[in-house]
Amino acid sequence: MKPRNGQERGQDLVEYALVLPLFLFLALSIIELSLLFFDYVTISNAAREGARAGIVATSDACDRACVDALAETAARRLTTGLLNERLSVLVTHPDVDVVQVEVQYRAPLLTRMIVEAVGGVGSVDMSSVATMMSEG
Repeated sequence: MKPRNGQERGQDLVEYALVLPLFLFLALSIIELSLLFFDYVTISNAAREGARAGIVATSDACDRACVDALAETAARRLTTGLLNERLSVLVTHPDVDVVQVEVQYRAPLLTRMIVEAVGGVGSVDMSSVATMMSEG
């Protein structure tokens, strides 16, 4: 038996209505995870560069406050693309010849409004720590 003309007229529209939300969710998830990965790689590189600047700058002419300032400046220099007000850099010295730089960042989500509408938090806290020892 052949279907009559017009019986399948709305079938395509129903299929699109069922598949479109799943496709949009998948696309937004991929974009969101890519942006978060970029943010994490950025703060990880910034922490490592700050610690490296801290051990290279160690000398008699540069005291601990000077080393801390150089390490923080070097770390912040590599955070281009991140929101400065959501970024913090902490420089510590666990041992005499050791510099430890921790970079913390509160990454805003692209889907922040949707997440907050369902009761979630519209950002992700991430941090990276780099520790280096002076070999001099």
